[in-house]
Amino acid sequence: MEPQPDAPPPPPSAETQLFRGSAEVAEAGTEPIPWEAWKQFGFFTALWLTWNDSVFRPVSFFRRMPPRSGIGPALGYTVLITVVGFFFSMYWGSVEGALSGSGDEGVLFTLAGNLATLLFGLAFMIPLYVGVLFVTVAIVHVGFAVVGAGRRGYEATFRAVAYSSGPAVFSIFPFFGPYLSLVWGMVLLYIAVREVQRTTNARATLGFLVPLLAFLVFIIFLGFLFELLISSVDLGQTI
Repeated sequence: MEPQPDAPPPPPSAETQLFRGSAEVAEAGTEPIPWEAWKQFGFFTALWLTWNDSVFRPVSFFRRMPPRSGIGPALGYTVLITVVGFFFSMYWGSVEGALSGSGDEGVLFTLAGNLATLLFGLAFMIPLYVGVLFVTVAIVHVGFAVVGAGRRGYEATFRAVAYSSGPAVFSIFPFFGPYLSLVWGMVLLYIAVREVQRTTNARATLGFLVPLLAFLVFIIFLGFLFELLISSVDLGQTI
């Protein structure tokens, strides 16, 4: 009797695939992130897992993140995180401004007015942020493409930028929170795009420097044109 071939192992469950070791998925880059499987984990659990991993384990998180799983979930994540950060940042600013007033009644009145203005401003902040986000991603991606580090496409860069917005939550802390958010956010952005685009530190650095240098050259060019225009006007007046 011929021996029967071994049965193939059963496919891993979705939960197992989500939490495989980073060494196993580093090359494939096809492990879904919890936020994009929120129906399985629950909304708040998926949000917490995604935020915690992206902020405190960024290399592993962005290395295993699929480069093309849709812009929608990434956009929803960054808008939610940014709104929370913006709200608390403006809230603490309102508290500080209110406390600088005179009298308890003045403090309460000023604080209530500032909070009402803040809530009203959120309706305008969200579409403005979305527009700025798409432009920012386009600029970053062009810079990476110029140095040959954007081969995984615009969507990959967008997802990297969007999921690197986690440090905005640090604005819940007064005084030092916004500064921590800014510094760690810049570091996280660098790591995110580098890992998602599978590039080197040198190319990633150049990718971020190219748009900055182009902007500086543009400013210098505008200054030169302005100086030339002023000189032409002065010359015309002397004649």
